[in-house]
Amino acid sequence: MPSARDLVYGELRRRLMAGAFLPGEKLREERIAKELDVSRTPVRQAIERLEADGLVKRDGRRGTVVLGWLDRDIDEAFALRLLLEPYAAGVAAQRATPAEIDELEAINRGMKAAAESDDADRVDRVQKLNNRFHHALLAAAQSARVRSLVESLLDLPIIIGSFYFYSHEDMLRSVEHHRDIIAALRAGDAAHAETAMRFHLSATHLLFRGQRKGKAPARG
Repeated sequence: MPSARDLVYGELRRRLMAGAFLPGEKLREERIAKELDVSRTPVRQAIERLEADGLVKRDGRRGTVVLGWLDRDIDEAFALRLLLEPYAAGVAAQRATPAEIDELEAINRGMKAAAESDDADRVDRVQKLNNRFHHALLAAAQSARVRSLVESLLDLPIIIGSFYFYSHEDMLRSVEHHRDIIAALRAGDAAHAETAMRFHLSATHLLFRGQRKGKAPARG
């Protein structure tokens, strides 16, 4: 069963990513604790994790404030990924070794197992494995230049946590997208790899935008 800290962290992370708090807005522990019906301790612990994630920042005078991630920032990050990652996938289809493709498949199997589990940390595990998958694909492209351009986009705090929006079905759909990409790599089909990656990222962006539009919890 998830701890109170994990439940508070998951809820606050979803709200932050959905744009429920304005950039620069102060997170008030007492109000959050009352709203979520918990003590202030798990709220404080959750906020510490959010600070480590790069989503909030402690300000000595103001307390904890929300860092700014506007819709345009997210759209730009996905636009850049859509330009670069399909190309990386196409190059990987031409250069990846069998061992590198096997690693991608193993990561994706782990992601599926995590998504299907009832573990309290399953979302954390899924998002970490997803991040590993995309980094491993970049490595398989065997291009230091492409890798340096894309890695910073993969590790943006707002991008890493996208799985806090995902339903069980969304997670499994992402696994299937990865399978399509892996199949293209095994076939050495650069065009298919590019198309599969572009579809995967477009679907992710669409889901992200849907959660940011009109579905954020109201602030009172």
